[in-house]
Amino acid sequence: MFKMLPPTFLAVPVAWLAIFLLIGLNAISPSLKSIGLSPTNSWVVLVIQGVVALFFLTPAWKLLWKLVPALNRWFYPDLSGEWIVDLESNFSRIESLLDAARDPKVTFDMRLCPSDALPRLKMSRLRAKITQGWVSMDMEVWNPEGDGPIKQSDTIVVEPFRGRQGKHGLAYIFEQQNETDTPSDANCFKGAAWIVRDREDPNVLHGRMWNDRMWRRGMNTAANVRLTRVKPWRSLWERPIDGDRRTDAA
Repeated sequence: MFKMLPPTFLAVPVAWLAIFLLIGLNAISPSLKSIGLSPTNSWVVLVIQGVVALFFLTPAWKLLWKLVPALNRWFYPDLSGEWIVDLESNFSRIESLLDAARDPKVTFDMRLCPSDALPRLKMSRLRAKITQGWVSMDMEVWNPEGDGPIKQSDTIVVEPFRGRQGKHGLAYIFEQQNETDTPSDANCFKGAAWIVRDREDPNVLHGRMWNDRMWRRGMNTAANVRLTRVKPWRSLWERPIDGDRRTDAA
């Protein structure tokens, strides 16, 4: 999240903290000397380093976000935790085009047919875990049912971004490997997602994902994405066991 901060975000508060610490140190110096302590400016440096390390290098900032919930809207929300991921993929429509191409008796034009004649989007449900800190952010997604050809997926980058009126979100890029013997499918491809926080429900993220899966043959897919935060008690109860297949996208 530090990438969203202006250059003066850290410099200004650290400067004011140093000023107040120096004033306070000078004020208590006589009392400290009376008990045999010799205060120096290095004490101020150590305190500042401790405060910065505590806030930025540990989860201490999460406590501040809980004490001041408005920070989730003013700055950026704490998205850490587990989420239910619902996908609406266009793969069912790609399959319809492939079926029509194989059968000369079937005519199917995706551009001209009425919307009610289109195949329904393919629904699937996954689980996700977001790990968020000040210097890094990671996201993993897995299929708790263990079905499908997904073998593994590696996170390339997860970047948070700030929107207007608290509509923040994240951009996510991944590389996925599938375990498939189908000649018309790809074993490895990359994808991306653009997801924003719902304006009405802070526990919902929604957006769209797409990939370059067999793109030269026009088979790259896209999907609507909806993430719903799992309640803490449910997250602990339904935590995936070892052996669950994990991936960073559908």
